[in-house]
Amino acid sequence: MIDPHARAAGSAPVPPPEGGQDPVAPETAHWTGGPAAPSARPAELAYHRLDHADPRHRWWKPLVEVLISGPIFFCVSIVLGILLAVVALAPGGPEVSMELSSSDYPVDIFTQPLVFFVTFFSIVVLLPCVLLARVIMGPSPLGLISSVAGRVRWRWLGLCLIVGFGLYGVVQAVLIGVPAAAGAPLPETAFDPSVGWWILAMILVLVPLQCAAEEYAFRGYLMQTIGRWLRHPAWAIVLPVPIFVIGHGYDPWGQASVGAMALTAGYLCYRTGGLEAAIGLHVANNVIGLLLGSIGWADPFASEGGSAFDLGVALLLNLGYAALIVVLARRRGLQTRRRVLLPPGSKALKDRVAAG
Repeated sequence: MIDPHARAAGSAPVPPPEGGQDPVAPETAHWTGGPAAPSARPAELAYHRLDHADPRHRWWKPLVEVLISGPIFFCVSIVLGILLAVVALAPGGPEVSMELSSSDYPVDIFTQPLVFFVTFFSIVVLLPCVLLARVIMGPSPLGLISSVAGRVRWRWLGLCLIVGFGLYGVVQAVLIGVPAAAGAPLPETAFDPSVGWWILAMILVLVPLQCAAEEYAFRGYLMQTIGRWLRHPAWAIVLPVPIFVIGHGYDPWGQASVGAMALTAGYLCYRTGGLEAAIGLHVANNVIGLLLGSIGWADPFASEGGSAFDLGVALLLNLGYAALIVVLARRRGLQTRRRVLLPPGSKALKDRVAAG
């Protein structure tokens, strides 16, 4: 992921906190609009309101962002599809099946490394598209889309990944181990070394990037776009959820689970002031699910067969992860607001400063 540190000309640098709350007083905080005018007033902005941190940013700019990133993403996706077809049709090329399941994912994706790569890389390219549009339209600095610190907080991201993998790993071990201890047979392992190692490598390298790309689009761009217009965080947390759910072709139980994860991710962006916790949740969910799928122990692309039990497990996982992350953020004194100086007419001056 990108760790931008660029500042607008004339801005005053603010040292990033070392795990704690930003100690800089509001009167001397980061000012993105040039030298602070005497009438400028201090404010603290939550993650979804960070578009207001740049006084030069206007209400219509998020609309132009999607007009930039959308067509680029569409064109790149078309090019990837054409390249896949060319490789598949070339003499001596690998056999490729693009037959889609009812969940709109390729059938036998775990036995086709090329199809697996194109499927997930076509989502990864969403990340540079979103960031390019943000570079062009603002707000500045670019890192505001990552967190209130204006950058990816790598140590915090690492901790979130540890929590996510630990929690998901324990739950999956229980779900598999308890029935086995009661005498139920373990799922039959299906792993073809000729392609399986390629699939495994892509799960560990490509899938985390795919998760990050979706978070930058659905929790980064969309949350901050909605927060540009609507003050209350509930709007920014809830409104992107249906769009995220529609992109996953599961049955109602599966889509409810996806919706629960989207709500949890949005809430954690607000509570922690950045995308790191949402990325940790998304990566742990996808990587562990795909690892189990790659050996035939699960079907992460199943469009049917979900149950209330599956939804219950998903809810417990999301609630448990959120609780752990909120506690850790509080204990570490994580920066959850960005202190800025705003011009007198800024609507963001009316924001209520809430505890992180």
